[in-house]
Amino acid sequence: MKVLFVCIENTCRSVMAETVFNSLAKSWKAESAGVEAGKEYDGKAVEILEKRGYRVNEGRPKSLKDVNLESYEVVIAVCGESACVNVPHRNVERWYVEDPKGKGVDEYLKTLSMIEDKVRELLRRLEDESS
Repeated sequence: MKVLFVCIENTCRSVMAETVFNSLAKSWKAESAGVEAGKEYDGKAVEILEKRGYRVNEGRPKSLKDVNLESYEVVIAVCGESACVNVPHRNVERWYVEDPKGKGVDEYLKTLSMIEDKVRELLRRLEDESS
């Protein structure tokens, strides 16, 4: 079963959520995409994840055009920007995580902590529903 995390460019928040989810999930798999694809993953986000012990998948940002939305059971929009709230899927959840891009390390850590909490909560719900 698959989850898709979506943000604006698939460079920071959605990558963080995908990475955390895949490191904690037992029977679910996550991927991520952006409304539009950025050029590369946010270096500071990758660094923060790796310092916390997460392994970031190699790759490049993808856009929603690069994925088949119907292959995901759940789509999580981790952004509140207007372009991000209109993801066309039957089961969309919105988290409204603030974008730390271009800010200090503390903002990235705050974002990662919020994502970790939300991912743990999501996994509890998904595992309860599937058992």
